[in-house]
Amino acid sequence: MAQVDIYNVNREVVGKVDLAPWWGEAPNEPLVHQAVVSALAGMRRGTASTKNRSAVRGGGRKPFRQKGTGRARQGTIRAPQMRGGGVVFGPGPRDFSKSLNSKMNRKALQSALAFRAGTDTLVILDEVVLDTPKTKELVSMMDRLDVISALVVIESVSEELGRASSNLNWVKVVTVDRLNTYDILAHEKLIISKGALEGLEGVFA
Repeated sequence: MAQVDIYNVNREVVGKVDLAPWWGEAPNEPLVHQAVVSALAGMRRGTASTKNRSAVRGGGRKPFRQKGTGRARQGTIRAPQMRGGGVVFGPGPRDFSKSLNSKMNRKALQSALAFRAGTDTLVILDEVVLDTPKTKELVSMMDRLDVISALVVIESVSEELGRASSNLNWVKVVTVDRLNTYDILAHEKLIISKGALEGLEGVFA
């Protein structure tokens, strides 16, 4: 793939870097979709629960006699048709996770990265460093880079950067080993430090 510019935090070009050939490949959309569905399914807690008629407390005796009341016969007040009764076919605790083997997951991640490169939403920085752990300093940096929302990938998260980004829901800072397909697509831009880029390309080499 062609060379891309390397910027500093002031959005000034300070160099160029050659990207690996796979950055220019066409994304595998069906595979990326599977990876996103798997990620979203894994976020579901699966704790919804209801009680059926056997789990509801009470209802041991017949609520009223079988005949002579003019009402439909009932055997228990915990039957589903009764107020306060059990729920028919209600939800129960379950695991929503969907498995994706490592080869598919790796290819989906590669496709998501190629999508960012192909849509000019990939920004390479020489380094991502903050002088102080202030959120306003990180916001100012993002403003200079014209960012609405961004996933920032770096070699290691410093204390200053971690604290500055902790209360921003539109900036997420991760290391290379924590990178995933969903986060890449959930943010408007992908910002990668030069060191993290070398580590990432080493993983896919």
